[in-house]
Amino acid sequence: MPKRKVEKSEARKVFEIFDYNGNGILSLAEIDKACIELYPELAKDKPAIMRAYKAADTSNDGFIDFKEFGRLIDLLFYYDELYKLFSQLDVNHDRRISFDEFKKGHQLMGIHARTKKELKEAFDAIDTNLGGYILFDEFCIYAAKQKLIASPDD
Repeated sequence: MPKRKVEKSEARKVFEIFDYNGNGILSLAEIDKACIELYPELAKDKPAIMRAYKAADTSNDGFIDFKEFGRLIDLLFYYDELYKLFSQLDVNHDRRISFDEFKKGHQLMGIHARTKKELKEAFDAIDTNLGGYILFDEFCIYAAKQKLIASPDD
């Protein structure tokens, strides 16, 4: 993923658009609203927005300040790309990948298992909560380890 070089003054203008109440920090609701208005292609992928918000909040205070804002923007686009890939695998659109869906699309994840046993082992390794499905968070952890797409930090 190419880094977007943005001047600080330009970033400040975009931050101020996101900051609807003008308090200098962004809530998840403000980020969601700004995505709907400024980045409609991202707005439909709520799990990607949530994941970007949580990852960008390095202070763990529940808000995004200006220092965290550049990372938020990078992560919004990064997780959106991952969510699009996840959605290709999630054929029935229930926001989780079953083993049957995984078997049909595992190659999209860079997994080239040859036997059903190898596929099941790979699936189980990704399904870290042992729920029988791969959730978006589990998919993101796997994608980061495998570098399925370039992360903002690369």
